[in-house]
Amino acid sequence: MKDRRFITLFATIPLIGAILAIQSCAGVGGPTTLNGGQGSVTADFLALLSDAQRSASYIGPQPCSADTCHGSGPDSNYTHWQSTKHFANNVTCENCHGPGSAHQANPTSDNILTFPRIAAPVVCAQCHGPIYDQYKFSLHSQLIEHPVDGAITSPESTGRSSRCIACHGGLFRTMTYDGDLDIATMPAEEIQQIAEDILTTANGVNHTANCNTCHDPHSLTGNLTDEGEDVQLRHMTFNLDTTAVGPGTDPQSFQTVDHLCGQCHNGRGVDPSDAALTANTSRFSGHHSDQYNMLLGIGGVVGDGPVQTQTSHANIPGQCSHCHMPDHRHTFTVSYNACIPCHTETDAANRVTSIKTLVLNDLYALRVRMSNWAIAAYPNVDGNEFFWDYRSAISSEGFTPPDQSTVPIEIKRARHNYYFIVESKDFGVHNAIYVKLLLKVANDNLDALGVPAAPLTATSVSTAQKMNTVQSDANRSAKGGEGTD
Repeated sequence: MKDRRFITLFATIPLIGAILAIQSCAGVGGPTTLNGGQGSVTADFLALLSDAQRSASYIGPQPCSADTCHGSGPDSNYTHWQSTKHFANNVTCENCHGPGSAHQANPTSDNILTFPRIAAPVVCAQCHGPIYDQYKFSLHSQLIEHPVDGAITSPESTGRSSRCIACHGGLFRTMTYDGDLDIATMPAEEIQQIAEDILTTANGVNHTANCNTCHDPHSLTGNLTDEGEDVQLRHMTFNLDTTAVGPGTDPQSFQTVDHLCGQCHNGRGVDPSDAALTANTSRFSGHHSDQYNMLLGIGGVVGDGPVQTQTSHANIPGQCSHCHMPDHRHTFTVSYNACIPCHTETDAANRVTSIKTLVLNDLYALRVRMSNWAIAAYPNVDGNEFFWDYRSAISSEGFTPPDQSTVPIEIKRARHNYYFIVESKDFGVHNAIYVKLLLKVANDNLDALGVPAAPLTATSVSTAQKMNTVQSDANRSAKGGEGTD
């Protein structure tokens, strides 16, 4: 029953007409095993087919091109598909959507593989087996259920509905930001229903991001890889325009930035202005994913005067994909051979180790200074060592936070930069110049308050202990929730 409701819900959406009904663009028949497909993948693909489709036969591409069905005009998906590598390699509708005879006789969603199950990565794995194997090891293949589940339990919450599920549910993103659903006007109960179906009905397709999240299966898009190839990417891989992720931008902007990685890996309109730091003291104003902001050098407190905020890393072809996807690798883990010719692999590895060690030490020293300030400012109060932190984070530890109006703006600037760096999770690798600047500005603000430098004993703390402390702060910040003043 849920499966039928899921399909019915999507059937009225035009883009889903492109994914749901159109994804039958041709077909010479049967699952293909080009370029590494494996028997187990073929079995998994066949398992996606409905009972109504299992006895169907393959009919080829022509019935799909009929004007009454999926069109043969210049703007039809059938025509667009003919310009792709899929067409050149004789990969057609039925290779992805399964046998079409039953669907031709009675066009319903029950007798053809359609959305959401067509979005299962095993559909693509029939041809792209090695890439599929890599993808399975990536975090994109996993669904972080809490933000999606939040859309079910708290559909009216702006922090746990459209904002979260848009990046944590690949199916939802395909339907909305790359489709025709307007989440700004979407009723909460509709978001709730979609979230529930993503967690239940779409079992096997509920990933944070899958193939369809990044690639348009039917069309060339003009969004090229760093090697200049059109692999049908939905968004650009290089974009220096920070308008969509600038300070204070609304969710409709920072979740639709035209950057394939930056659309999710950004700080959600992180605002470092004094006005924002004073108005919102409940939590860090950014999000736990500000890598795109960090790369482009926007979102931290930088003080007055001209400063350098970007390195050459922001201007290399592909930006994120250059280092995280060398040779089209879909584990999204960094490979130092991508640093050639600017660096040798050994040089790159040494630089990474060095900057990470330096930044971790400086972050820990900054934290010690802020903690020492808090202990001195709020003596004889349980939990005062945390009182430099945001209110919701302190509450999550079971302590009563201080009146935030008693926290100087210098502390608020320093802790903002601290969390901006911590949440990027790269410890300076994406933009070492910017991170060093943010640490300097944070310490300059503590100097202005007369806060003593971190004691020398802080340097004797082990690297593991420092990392545990920083990670505990990140976890506490996340546990603090999405609340605002």
